Order: sequence, then C-alpha cells, then structure tokens
Amino acid sequence: MAVFGWIFYFSKKEKTAFLFVLLCISCLEAGFYTRQNHRYNSNSLRNITCSGYADFYGTLYRTPSRGRNNDRLFVTVNKVECDGRSISVKGNLRVTVRRTDPKQKITMFARGDKVKISARLLPRKNFANFAATPFENYLKVRNIHNRAVCKSPLLLQKQSDSDSWNPLNRISRFKQNLLEKIDRYFPSGQSQNEQCEGPLLEALLLGERDRIDPGLNQALLKSGLYHLLAISGAHIAILSFFIFSLFRLIRFPQRTSYLLLGFILVFYLLLIEGRPSVFRATLMALLFIAGKLLWNDVNLLNTVSLSAFILLIINPFYLQDAGFQLTYAATFSIILFFPALLKSLPKLPLHLSEIFAVTLAAQIGIIPIMICSFHRVALSSLLLNFIALPLVGLIMGFGYLFLFFSFLVPFLGKLCALAVALLIKIFIQAAELFDTITFLSTRLPSPPLWVVLGYVVSLLLFLLPKKYKGQVPLTMLLFFSFLLLSLIHPFTPSRANLKVTFVDVGQGDSTLVEFPGEKTMLVDGGGTPDDNFDIGEYVVSPFLWKKGLKKIDFVVLTHAHPDHMNGLKAVVRNFKIEEIWEAFRPENDPAYQQFRNAASSRVSFKQVFRGDSRAVGGVLIQALHPPAGRTRIFRAENNQSLVLKLSYEKLSILLTGDIEREAEESIVDSRQQAKSHILKVPHHGSRSSSTKTFVNIVAPRIAVICVGAGNRYLLPHEEIVKRYLSLGTSLYRTDIHGAIEVATNGTMLTLRTARQPRLEKKYFIRPGNPGRKPEQVPQ
Repeated sequence: MAVFGWIFYFSKKEKTAFLFVLLCISCLEAGFYTRQNHRYNSNSLRNITCSGYADFYGTLYRTPSRGRNNDRLFVTVNKVECDGRSISVKGNLRVTVRRTDPKQKITMFARGDKVKISARLLPRKNFANFAATPFENYLKVRNIHNRAVCKSPLLLQKQSDSDSWNPLNRISRFKQNLLEKIDRYFPSGQSQNEQCEGPLLEALLLGERDRIDPGLNQALLKSGLYHLLAISGAHIAILSFFIFSLFRLIRFPQRTSYLLLGFILVFYLLLIEGRPSVFRATLMALLFIAGKLLWNDVNLLNTVSLSAFILLIINPFYLQDAGFQLTYAATFSIILFFPALLKSLPKLPLHLSEIFAVTLAAQIGIIPIMICSFHRVALSSLLLNFIALPLVGLIMGFGYLFLFFSFLVPFLGKLCALAVALLIKIFIQAAELFDTITFLSTRLPSPPLWVVLGYVVSLLLFLLPKKYKGQVPLTMLLFFSFLLLSLIHPFTPSRANLKVTFVDVGQGDSTLVEFPGEKTMLVDGGGTPDDNFDIGEYVVSPFLWKKGLKKIDFVVLTHAHPDHMNGLKAVVRNFKIEEIWEAFRPENDPAYQQFRNAASSRVSFKQVFRGDSRAVGGVLIQALHPPAGRTRIFRAENNQSLVLKLSYEKLSILLTGDIEREAEESIVDSRQQAKSHILKVPHHGSRSSSTKTFVNIVAPRIAVICVGAGNRYLLPHEEIVKRYLSLGTSLYRTDIHGAIEVATNGTMLTLRTARQPRLEKKYFIRPGNPGRKPEQVPQ
C-alpha cells in the first residue's frame, strides 16, 4: 500500500496518494495494537492468582502518588510469594496503601527503590454491566498489569535505596522535595480554601491530582474547568511562554532560546514522569521547536498529526483513551476553525476575542467526545475561561517563583505563597460562579453513532470552499440540527414489558426497575465504605446513561449504609429525580446528610412503611417492611431495610435490602404475602439472613446475590448458597455473572447476564403459587 501511495504521489495524484498512505498507517497501527494487546493479556503478573495476601518484590518505577486517605505505589514486580509458592514474574503493579492517620506519609520511598510489599490482589473482573466501558482500557493506557491493596504502610519494606547515579531517580527525589515545600507552605487548614490550596498547586505544577478535595473536583467538573487541572497543552504553552519571555529579557538568540526551551521541556516531562497528557503536549511542543530550528517554519496540522502517529506507535492503547481523543479533537478544531471564528468576532481588548475564539473552537471539536465519554456538556466554560485561563497562568507563574525562592530566599517564597493562595481562592470562587444555573452544565446519555457522525460531517462541511449560494446557511442548519439532537436525544422511551436489572456494583446493592410505559425506579446505588471510589459516578450513572435515561422517577434508599447509599449521591446529582423513597432517617449521620444535600430542592422525599402500596405502569409495588414507627433514628441498621415486592401479572419479585433474621421473622409473622418468583437475596448471602423459614416461605425459583468478587467478608456464605440450591432455585451472582437482567410480559420471563449477554434463558411463568418453578422454554 505504501508503494501505491508513492506511485500516486509521483504521478501528482496527491488525494489518491493520501488515501493509500492513510490506509497504510491504519493497517500499521492495527498491527501494533494487536501485538501490544497480546503482550498485555499474556503478561505473567496479569495472570497470576493468589487466594489472600501475597508478598511482592520489585522496584518502584514512579514516585509514590499521595491521596487524601491513601497512597499509591507503582512497582515493577519480579517475584511474588503467595500460597506457599515463589513465582518469577515481570509486570507493573499499582498498589493502593490505606492510611488510618491522614498525617501518615510514605515519603521514605522514591523511584528506583527496591521494595517488598504485602498486599492483596484486587479481582481482575471489573464491574460487568451491559454496554459499560471497561476499566481495563485505563490500565492498558498506563501499562498497569495488575492492582493490589495494602491495608497499612507497616506492610511496606524498603530493601535497598535507589541508585544515586541514575538521573531519573535523582529527578524523582527532587520532585518529592518540591512536594514537601508545597506541604510546608500550604498546610491543610479548617476552611475549604486552605484544604484546596496545596493540592491544587500540586496538580497545576507537578501533575499530582489525587489529593484534591472531592467537592472542588465536582465544582470544576460542573463548570467545565476540570481540564485545567490536567497538565496539557495549555500548561505547556504557559510554561513555554514564561521561559521564552525570560530568554528574550536576557537577550538570548532565538535559536538558542528554542534549543534551551526544548531541554527544559524534556526535564519537565521527566519531572512529571511522563503522564499521558503531559507526554502528548510536550511531544507537540518539541516537534514544533524542531521545525523552528530546522526549517524556521512549521505546519501545525502536520506537526500535530506526526505527534499523534508517534504516540500511537509508542502506545497503541492511547487510541482508546478519552484524554488522547480530547487533546487531538480540541487541537485539530482550533487549528481548523480558530481563524474563521476570530475573524467573525469583534475586536475586544486584553485578547478577549482570541480567548473566546480558542475556547469556542475547542468546544465544538470535543462536544461529541465529552457527551460519549463523560456524559457532560458544560456551556459555562465558554464564559469562565475568560477568568480561569489568565488565573491559571498567574497561579503557575507565582507558583514556579514560589518553588524557586522557597529554596533560596524563604521570605520571598512566603510572599509568592500568599499571592498563590489569593489567586487560588479567586479561581475556586470563579469555578462556583454559575453553580446555581443548572442548564449551563448538563449530564446527558450517549447519542447514537449516526448522530455523532452527522455532527462531525456537518462540522467538516464548513471547511469546503463555497461553490453555491446558500451553502453556509444550509451547513449551519445541518450542524445545529445535529448539535441539538446530541443535546436532546434520546426521547423518553416507552416500554411494553417490565424489566429489572440487578446492577454489578461490587460489594453493594443497586437494582434498576423499568416499568411498562416510561417510568423507572432505582433501588439503592451501591457504594464503598470509605467513599474513595465513587460507584455512583463511575458505575451506576454510566449504566443508566447507556440505557438512554435522563430521569429516574423513583429513587429508593432501603437503608443508609454506605454500600447502598453512597452511590446514590452521584445519581441524584446527575439525573432528574421525581421522588425519593425511604423508611427511617438517620439524620445525625453525616453521610446521609450529604445524600440529602446532593438531591435537588425540588425532589420530594417520602417515607414508606409496611402496608404502603402504589401501582406504576401496571406493576403493584408493596412495602412489606419495616412497620411504621419512629421516623428518625440515630443510625441505620440492616433490619430497618425497606423491603419491596413487585407484582406484575403472574410474576412477583422481592427486593429485600439487607434484612436479617429479626426482620425476616417480622415479615413471616405479619403474614405478608412474601412468596415470589424472583428474590434479591438478603444481605449479600450472609449467614445472618436467609433463614430456613424465610427461604421456604418465599420459595424463589430464581435468586440473585449482589456481591463483590473476592470481598473481604467472604460472602456469600457457602451454607446459604447450598440452602437455595437444595430447593432447586436457580442462583445468580453479580460477582460471577455480572449484571443480571430479567424482562417479562407477565407470562414469560427472559433472563440474561452481562458476562454472557447473548445467552438468554426463557421461562413460562406458571399461574398460581409463585414458588413453583417456572417452566423453562427449550433453547
């Protein structure tokens, strides 16, 4: 193909030659991707299995990353000892080290140190939900073969220090010194600003974002300014501007200035340790500098294209990375559309016209990616960038001066630190400026492929030369039509059947009920005890968006435990909610208050107790537990879980929360109609639940256990599993099968799982006793 490309090129058929070259490059990249994918999947560390804690021996290949409640080590492992075996391996391991004391640090470790770490491997199986984006792409891009968790820094041992002669190790030590300087001058205080100053400066100067306050993260995401925290093209441009201005002040020759700038950018890349966004931006800058040194002129389109080609040769997995897609979509869009946009704007002082044109050009290029990957459109960024971009430039400028003077002249370093603190305070206030205007930042489901393609094609039509009258208005009409479709699609679907999906949220509960018609109900949202990983934002919400949902009519909180409630905080922020159902309210619980505060003031909270019922889309919803009593409690308990029974035609489904023996006996003693075809097994299959009496009375033919793979509670308990199987119950588990979806018209039931989505099991539902086994349809 390359030969044909050259033949057509020398024949002066440039367009045909370009197509052959493009096809050749695509085939080359596909070959590289296949090879790298095979290497990654066959890696020895990736495929190792350990039943419990294991000892990992290796070398740190990056500076440890500090978080708010935990730290992360990045280790190239060469040996693993587990289950009485010693195994030689070769691969990269990311270890999350939990801290009980926030002041505890692991600064004694640096890049190049040889270490021994006692940790537990995390399950390779990710959250398996229908059409959900796998977490594996993230790990592939960063060449991380496996993940582990260490419960204490006491389980970390340094076996030998890094080689002092290695320049990369010395740069790592220097980076740690810079982080310690920021810690010393910007200690965490009581106010929100004091808690954000140091972490925000670390993010802008050194690329360390793990310590940023979650509340500030949300504000920056909502305002569309979060991209400013990831060191990328804008930051490299600001850094280059400061350095080049200094060289001009010193009157260095231009070629010398470009050469020195290139060396400084390479050092900065090594200091940030090659994070993908920094690598992309630095490579573009270095290619631009090389063009200036060699030819005194640079074609930006060719330079950016060459940088993308080099990056994909180095790591083909970048193609799946949303950051890579955003960087190049924004850059190409600015190159192609900035001149025309600037020409159409009035001339404003202080380069405001240029800032708006750059922002608008970038936004129109990244809108499809933002919706498909992040389900967000933040129109507020068009206005806030007028304030935020200059502020970030000033924060970075004073920040670098602070780091320089803190080593040489501490007094001047302190003055610069005060200036940085003031600027960060203004930046945070700017990010929250339009917080109450909800339509400026919208969460959206992914549009279908034809809408995305229509948007991109209509945008590219603006680049065609004008050939007929009315071409521009027609192109604008087409472009804005697809833009509008991207923002309002999908239209509310109408369903003929009842569909219930038990979502895979790891060790927790979340169940989506799609009623016949248009209404939906979400029962619980999963969550983690320490709330370090937002299940609601990264698991439940994407699952709902993939279904095309913008609105959840009923959100049900069975009880206010973290593995049921914490994920709902993001859900009530991201979706329009009509009603929230709950039983008891632990109003002294700070996490519960966060959940209530996250909900819009327009949401109606309703308390539901035994005897309450409601019909939705032909489905009867009955509350079987708890009985009415005091409405407020000190803390949530499993036995206070809200238990709901759904009845549709001949089918019944029982959703039990985390009830235990006492609540099960209460339901039985109250003579509730608990018999059901499908049972969500109480309390993740714990021995404290699923008593023989309760299981025999419910007599489910299909039971679903919501449980996390390799959970520390060792659930479900073997005795409980055997109890259900002994009754002839078909048992499904989210740790094995992933999400479990049940669809029914009331007489026939179809069941499929996320790990085997094409394998469907169909049953006829027999009338009469719900406990009788449905008749399976021959496949």
